[in-house]
Amino acid sequence: MKKNIILLIFILFLFNKFAYAENQYSFAVPSLEVSSYALMDVKTGSIIAGKNLDKKVEPASLTKIATLYLVFKSLKSKYISEDDYTTVSKKAWKMIGSRMFIEVGKKVQIKDLIQGVIVQSGNDASVALAEHIAGGEEFFVTMLNKLAKDMGLSNTNFTNVTGMPNKDHYTTARDLAILSQNLINDFPQQYKRFSQDTFTYNNIRQPNRNRLLKTYDYADGIKTGHTSSAGYCLSASAEKDGTRLVSVIFGANSSKLRFKYTKTLFKYGFRNFITEVYFKKNKIIAKERIWNGEEKYIDIGFNKDIFITTLKHDDSKITPKLNLLAKIEAPIRLNQVLGTIDFIKNDKVISTEKIYALKRIEEGNLYRKTYDFIANFFIEE
Repeated sequence: MKKNIILLIFILFLFNKFAYAENQYSFAVPSLEVSSYALMDVKTGSIIAGKNLDKKVEPASLTKIATLYLVFKSLKSKYISEDDYTTVSKKAWKMIGSRMFIEVGKKVQIKDLIQGVIVQSGNDASVALAEHIAGGEEFFVTMLNKLAKDMGLSNTNFTNVTGMPNKDHYTTARDLAILSQNLINDFPQQYKRFSQDTFTYNNIRQPNRNRLLKTYDYADGIKTGHTSSAGYCLSASAEKDGTRLVSVIFGANSSKLRFKYTKTLFKYGFRNFITEVYFKKNKIIAKERIWNGEEKYIDIGFNKDIFITTLKHDDSKITPKLNLLAKIEAPIRLNQVLGTIDFIKNDKVISTEKIYALKRIEEGNLYRKTYDFIANFFIEE
């Protein structure tokens, strides 16, 4: 029963972690004339402001964030290399919309195609990358949809790799914020590419379409988007004093407004919120009884630094509450999940994190198992 209660608490947290209640703050939240938006703390995943978070919208070229995520994943696994060449297909060459102007039949390096997508939002480059990795855009789309499922993007579906309009091609502000967060966290070195000002290919020099890179000091990525049906969209990230935010906007009425609104969100976020380290990686936060193991107690903690999003100038105390599994039995592997911790502020759970075994413990010998078997008789269930 206790295990089920803990599981229920954790599920409820996952549902509520990204929820945004407009009346939860004593100060005004930005009111933007857009279809939807989300402002997220990248390190914690907490959404600190939003509008129509789960409204299905057309992602336009923000689709390419997912496309690039799979490209970076393929590079990390060494399935492809940045130094590889791929031959440009007729389909890639003929793509309409934004382009990096690759030519049919010519060989292009993967690293150039990546920059063509990031800086120039090249539809031609996106299709060329998809064909190089998956043999065709259609199969790459199935990979995109599996990625969305694996990330828990429950209101996202892809039909192409570029963001061309299609009634079955959609996402939400919440999902796109999570996708952007994952790209930043999972590929920090690759993410640095998004700050490149210009890119020249085929003797054509094009500027990065994300004008925040030149007009907002703390911005360093990530992607613009626009179609006549989607309006002007932008996923942007900025970091200040150790706090990193990502802002996602859909349906602005002009390119100028999407950048203006994003600056408004960043200024709001950095003025009112801060990301703090609450527990350090591998710090022992509890020693708990383990049954039938070669040791009597196991060290419990986190396999990463744990951050909390808090209001600035707020003296309210945060209290951690440990929710352990009802009974911990050997063998236990390193980094095995052993429960959760709720972070409570003003009698409300503001965050929850999984807790892990910080060491491996094998089954004990016959003496240890017999001792624990007898000891169990004196423990009330």
